[in-house]
Amino acid sequence: MLARTRPQYAGWGALLLAMSAAVGLAAGIKPSFGVGAAVGATFTLVTISDVTAGLVLFTILSFLDVLNSASGGSASFIKVAGLLLFGSWYSQRLVGTARARASVARIPSNLLFCIVALATWSAISATWAESSGVALTSTMSYVLNMLLFPIVMVAVRRREHLHWVLAAFLIGAVISTAYGFISPVASQGRLEGGIGDANEQAAVLVAAIPMAIALGSAMRRPALRFLAWAGGLFCLIGVFTTLSRGGLIALGCVMVAACAFGGRWRGKAAVLLAVTVVGTVTYYFAIAPLAARDRVTMSTSSGRTDIWHVGWRMVQAHPVTGVGSGNFQEAAVHYVQGIGTLTAANLIVDVPHVAHNIYLELLADLGIPGLLAFLGVVVSCMLAAAKAARRFEAQGDVPMELIARSLVLALVAFMSADFFLSGEFSKQLWLTFALCPAVLALSQTGSTVPEPVLTPGVVHQPQPSY
Repeated sequence: MLARTRPQYAGWGALLLAMSAAVGLAAGIKPSFGVGAAVGATFTLVTISDVTAGLVLFTILSFLDVLNSASGGSASFIKVAGLLLFGSWYSQRLVGTARARASVARIPSNLLFCIVALATWSAISATWAESSGVALTSTMSYVLNMLLFPIVMVAVRRREHLHWVLAAFLIGAVISTAYGFISPVASQGRLEGGIGDANEQAAVLVAAIPMAIALGSAMRRPALRFLAWAGGLFCLIGVFTTLSRGGLIALGCVMVAACAFGGRWRGKAAVLLAVTVVGTVTYYFAIAPLAARDRVTMSTSSGRTDIWHVGWRMVQAHPVTGVGSGNFQEAAVHYVQGIGTLTAANLIVDVPHVAHNIYLELLADLGIPGLLAFLGVVVSCMLAAAKAARRFEAQGDVPMELIARSLVLALVAFMSADFFLSGEFSKQLWLTFALCPAVLALSQTGSTVPEPVLTPGVVHQPQPSY
C-alpha cells in the first residue's frame, strides 16, 4: 500500500513545486501577474480535489472581473476557471460515478431543450452573420455558461452544498462591493466594484439580497445568521452607491414580486417593501450628495434610446434570423441612416456599444427563435424553483422553501435589471439559472443524493436520482 501511494505523493509534490515556480516567475515579471497566477494555482488544486469546492470558489471569483486585468486581460481568467471546473466534472464522469453520469438526465427536459436550442441556433447564425468569428465566440460564451448546469447538478447534492454556493454568491457580492469602496477607479462617483461596471454591479447585488435573507434564515447559528443578513444589508448599500436607475427598478420589482410570491412571508415582504422605499427616498433626498440625487432622478437615457432605435431597425430587417450571435455592435452602423436625429451617434458609429437591453439584443442578434429559446430557459428555471418551493412547503421544510423562493426572486432581479443591460453572458445569471433545477432535484430526493458504493471489478450502472 505504501509503495503504491509514494508515486502519487511524488506527483502531487511535483505539481505543487511547478505551480510555486510558475507563481514566483510571474510575480518576478509583474506583481499583478503573480496575483493572478497564485489565484489560478489555488483554484486549480481546489477544483481537481473536489468539484463542489471548485464551484464554491468559482462563484466567488466570478464577481472579480478585475482578475482578468491582473492576469493580463487577454485570456479571461473566469473562462479558464470555468473550463477547469468542467474538467473536474468530466473527470468524475469518466471515472464512472453515478451522480456524474446522471447529472444531465436530472435537468428538466423542457429546460434542456431550450438550452440546446439556444446554443444550436447561436452556432448556426454564424453562417449569415457579418462576422462569423464574433458569432462563434459568442456561441462559445453561451456554451461555457451552459456547462454550469451539469456541474451544479453534480456539485449541489445536499442542502449543505446549496448553502455553501449561496454563501459564496453572497461573499462574492460583498467582496466586489468592498473592492468598489476602496478602489480609486470609479465613473462619475459610482460604485463599480469587482464587476467593473456600476449597472452590472447593481444587478448582481439586487439578486444577492433575497439570497442573503433566505440563507440567514436557514442558518442555525445566530452568528452565521447575523453575517448573512449583514451581507444582504451591505449589498443594499452597494445598490444605492452604484447610482444605477436600472438597479433601483430591479430592487423595486423584487420587492413587489416578493409580496406576490412570498407565500407565508408575504406580510414580512410587504414590510420590507415599505422600509426599502422609505430608506431609498431618505438616502437620496437627505443623505446622498446632490450629484448622486441628480444622477438617479435625471430624465435622460444616456444614449440608450438611440441605441434602441437602431436595434429595433435591425429587428425589423431580420426578424427571424437576426444579424448573427454577438453581432449587434458589428452591424449597428449599417442601420443608422434614415432614423432621424441621433443625440448619441458616437455610441453606435465611433465606439459601438451593446444594446443595453438583453431582450432587444437577443432579438437583434438571434431573431425571434433565439429570444424564445432564451426566454424558455428563464421561464423553465423559474418554474423549477417554484415547483421546488411548493414541494418543500408540502414537506414542511421551511428553510429550503424560502431558499427556493429566493432563487425565483433573484431571477426577477436579473431579468428586470437586464432591461437596461446586455447581460446574456453574466456568470452570476447562469449560475442562478443552474441552481434552480438543482434545488428542484433536492426537493425530490429529500435534500440528499446518496453517494454510490463502488465494488472493484463490478460495472455499475447509473441509478436514477428521482
